Amino acid sequence: MSNRKALSQWIGANANELIEKWGDPDQIETEGMYTIWTYDRFDSKFPGTTGSRSTATNDDGSSPYDTAEAVKFIINTSNRTILRYELVNNDQ
Repeated sequence: MSNRKALSQWIGANANELIEKWGDPDQIETEGMYTIWTYDRFDSKFPGTTGSRSTATNDDGSSPYDTAEAVKFIINTSNRTILRYELVNNDQ
């Protein structure tokens, strides 16, 4: 399974499930009614992946999913549902 598929499965899941699979986040921020959990310890290979490459979307034939330094999960603070994720790449 690629990084993209592994990450997309978390949308709509409960944040407690994420902790069970990935452990505690490396950084936690609060912005209004959202909590942002950042995981930056996986070096472009996120838990649940098999190492297959994500679909290339960059001009050089690479994918931002395969070069991400970290991933941020945006979580609804009141019900702990994961709303979306953002990749953090070298150029950000």
